[in-house]
Amino acid sequence: MAEKIKLFIGTLSTGGAERVVSNLSLHMPNKVDKEIILFGSGCKVDYPYNGKLVYLDKIQHKNLFCKIYAFFFRIKKIKEIKKHNPNVAIISFLEYPNLINLLSKKHGKTIISVRNHMSTKHNKGLKSYFWNNTIKYLYGKADKVIVVSKEIKRDLIYNYGLDERDIKVIYNSYPIEEIEKLSQNEIEDEYKIIFNNPVIITAGRLNKQKGQWNLIRAFSKVKDSIPNAKLVILGKGELEKDLKKLAMDFNMDDDVHFLGFQQNPFKYISKSKIFVLSSFHEGFPNAMAEAMACGVPIISTDCLSGPREILAPDEFGNNDIKYDLNQNRYGILVPVCDGSQYGAKEPLTKEEKIMANHIITLLKDEELKHYFCQKSLKRIKDFDIKNIIKEWESII
Repeated sequence: MAEKIKLFIGTLSTGGAERVVSNLSLHMPNKVDKEIILFGSGCKVDYPYNGKLVYLDKIQHKNLFCKIYAFFFRIKKIKEIKKHNPNVAIISFLEYPNLINLLSKKHGKTIISVRNHMSTKHNKGLKSYFWNNTIKYLYGKADKVIVVSKEIKRDLIYNYGLDERDIKVIYNSYPIEEIEKLSQNEIEDEYKIIFNNPVIITAGRLNKQKGQWNLIRAFSKVKDSIPNAKLVILGKGELEKDLKKLAMDFNMDDDVHFLGFQQNPFKYISKSKIFVLSSFHEGFPNAMAEAMACGVPIISTDCLSGPREILAPDEFGNNDIKYDLNQNRYGILVPVCDGSQYGAKEPLTKEEKIMANHIITLLKDEELKHYFCQKSLKRIKDFDIKNIIKEWESII
């Protein structure tokens, strides 16, 4: 194992990849000298970390010229870092840092981390054309490509032509004991009244990918059956105003609560009845896995990729999966919604109805809910950071 490691990501602000970098820095052995490379000195740091922060620039990216200049300037800076540290691995996370890491590949060890199902994420438009060609022609030049699920590995091999030997699957890992401790913290007095009711909770960026729109629509059917149910949404994002308006259109503005980004989401999740992941695509859903560490039952869309590998590992690759209450699984899988953002006046889609029905069933059946609580706690042990950190150590 190397004595030094450099973790390269744009920011340490809200996000799953950012939390992974945080966890790696905190749990790598103390003898390893750790640096976290961020874009700019103005980058917000929301997550704790261990090691030195290194900023690439102080450029204000107010226009296209500044953004282009910053791109090439950052490549130059990473090249300099590699030149002066030829025996140190730089591990990058997310597309933009990966691109800079690859274009500066001359000295040192270049490792990139792919954290999303790329052919699903980049499926249309000029920007997707750019990224698809970048993945196809550049990613194979990395010394190692780390992916967070078997499905992402398969995607890179069959849709982008990467060599299987260059790809290693390392699942995301979690400090389970720390999460359990944090989950026991008291929530603020202003929110306690919400959690006196049966709460369905979700967490993630408020954008189309995460599917909160469809969850709110499904929740409207839950309210018809369980009037005192509440929906809590953790996170920030560009769809916040639209999601709040949708809740108002359903006359549920007193029942759908937006609590924003929380440094400790676990204290809210642990006091909820169900965690729902409504995403259209993922890499390896951190929020869902962390909810399992809180001992909460899971309902998740069967999106590419991650949820099935976590909740139904024996059914990976099965093209004829059934979306029922299969108690051989570690949680409940439901079909992915079609992506349409219908309003409050339009009827629920088939997929939204299935999601709602499973939520209702779980809320009404205490024995079943307890069963899936135990399944969550059992499965998450496979992703304890104490075990998976050794896989990272082996590649650096």
